[in-house]
Amino acid sequence: MWCPALAGPDLDGTVTFHASRRSTRCVPAAFFVLFASACTRPPDPPVPGSFESPLVQLQQLVGRSDHLHTDEVRYRASDSLLFHCSYTFGVIDARDAAHMAYLADELRHTVPGDRRRPGCIHLAWDGDTIYTTHRGNIDNPPFLSGWTLRRDPADPRKVDPVQLPAIQEPGVSYEGVDTGNGLIYVALRGSGLGIYRRDARNGFVRIGTAPDVGNAWGVRVRGTTVFVTDGGGTLAAVDVSDPVRPVVLGRVATEGPARGLALDGDSVFVAAGSQLVVVDASDARAPRVVGRAPVGGSAIRVDYANGRAYVAAWNDAQVFDVSNRAAPRFIGAARMTRDIGRDDDRPEVTSRTLGVAAHGDTLFAGSWHVIHSFAVANREAPSLVLPEAVNLVDFGPVEAGRRVELPLTVRNRGSAPLTVFDAATDNPAFSVEPRAMRIPPNQSAAFRIAYRGGNPEKASAQLRFSSDDPANAVRGGYLVANQPGVGIGRPLPEITVDLVDGGRWSSTSLQGHVALLAYFATF
Repeated sequence: MWCPALAGPDLDGTVTFHASRRSTRCVPAAFFVLFASACTRPPDPPVPGSFESPLVQLQQLVGRSDHLHTDEVRYRASDSLLFHCSYTFGVIDARDAAHMAYLADELRHTVPGDRRRPGCIHLAWDGDTIYTTHRGNIDNPPFLSGWTLRRDPADPRKVDPVQLPAIQEPGVSYEGVDTGNGLIYVALRGSGLGIYRRDARNGFVRIGTAPDVGNAWGVRVRGTTVFVTDGGGTLAAVDVSDPVRPVVLGRVATEGPARGLALDGDSVFVAAGSQLVVVDASDARAPRVVGRAPVGGSAIRVDYANGRAYVAAWNDAQVFDVSNRAAPRFIGAARMTRDIGRDDDRPEVTSRTLGVAAHGDTLFAGSWHVIHSFAVANREAPSLVLPEAVNLVDFGPVEAGRRVELPLTVRNRGSAPLTVFDAATDNPAFSVEPRAMRIPPNQSAAFRIAYRGGNPEKASAQLRFSSDDPANAVRGGYLVANQPGVGIGRPLPEITVDLVDGGRWSSTSLQGHVALLAYFATF
């Protein structure tokens, strides 16, 4: 487009453009505004900020295994030991969070009727006895057991864990566990809260049950009150002053499946659904929700330290300032990734985070693979969140010449504006717009990702963009169209399955109906 170097209205209402030595009287003044608008320079792209991350990784600890599938992680301040339940049970020296070391790892339970020798799901301690539980699955029976940490008198940091006998009760599944008053308190799913003591032979004896707490998942003890989370969506307070006859004092709805919980005085922090829920339990007969904060993913476990709540949120570990219980404030998140050796150049996968522990200004996170530690600081910074679908954005079958556009939402849950820039793909058949955008805190925006069909063969591209989130300086995605096999836009093939009860199932029974396909794994 040609734009004049100089223009101005004359007395008769026309405009003279002075583009050279020669002047031309040609355009009515009414069109000048439109012309000037067309010649306006586009706005400058947003300039990225400079931020320091609120969460700084100190260490990624790898023991004899780098695929733990960590469930619970708990830190004991009295001796700076970190314990984890995973495929195995482990004990870590965490005196220096930047130089952690295993004192014992790869420990497996010997359980009657189980040749696989499983790890555990939850843990708690009473002195040098660490209690462990497993809910059971199709390959492993449920059990309550534990380990005694035998110490070397010459070096107390050397431990030799010896397993306790396991208890298995018919029809009982064992979840969260905690100790207090010399007893062991265990969430028994549909069977409620179980209270156990050890006998002279180190065996477990159940002495009391509170059956009416719902689908019991998590347990924490405060004096003679036990708080129990219910997978159905409540937190219950149970009086255990008489452990033989425990009594439910009160309960409160969490509005989401309640799982892990942590205590600080009269406050109970609950991982519930996709939220961190703060409960005031100063009156155990009438606990009440006083604060909430969204976590985006699935809140699994929570810990508390130094005025902060730490949440294992499936896709990452998140930290909140909870000094104001009514308004938890997001500080930062740590997303842990893993290259799983794919041959299609897809980005590293998110390593699921199911366990967190905290001490002072340190976060310990147990991911699907290994244990991590982070230093936490109250800094303002943006925090980029992408849908997990970015690792496989499937356009489905696309005919030649047809253009398909899909949105990809980017969210900023941080405390400073997020700038995203240099968005591009490495295949011209795919495009992304805009190339840059700025997103205020707690707001979202969307890329428009498009594919124009060419030949019917599979087409793929890498999506790449940068951001000023210090924890996500460069992010990527994998785009694909005309993917062979079962996928978006393709009919479900005929499938026949022999069922474990001897029956038979065929996919034709789904015809004309909406079906949900779910994948489950047992560990």
